[in-house]
Amino acid sequence: MRPLHLRLLTPDPQRDDVSALVEALRAAGHLVTHAVSDPVPPDYPVIPDFVVTEGAAQPTPESLEAAEARHIAAMLAHSHGNRRQAALLLGIARSTLLAKIRKYGL
Repeated sequence: MRPLHLRLLTPDPQRDDVSALVEALRAAGHLVTHAVSDPVPPDYPVIPDFVVTEGAAQPTPESLEAAEARHIAAMLAHSHGNRRQAALLLGIARSTLLAKIRKYGL
């Protein structure tokens, strides 16, 4: 399984339970950021896989564009970078896929 990028939105990231969660996630090889401006290493997706808020029963819904970018990235990974095959899997034209890759910086 590839490492995940999680954005943890909490008013007190130094709190004991939050720190323990962050340490456990990092020990498992995942990236945890707290703000949009936090640097993201090249091995991780720029757009977080999950955004978790304080006391949230479910992760915060992501925007439609973020979901589309994440799905396109997943299809590209599934097709080992083959854009033609990814476009077929997504049910869109290859030129549309190329435009979206440029749009989202994938």
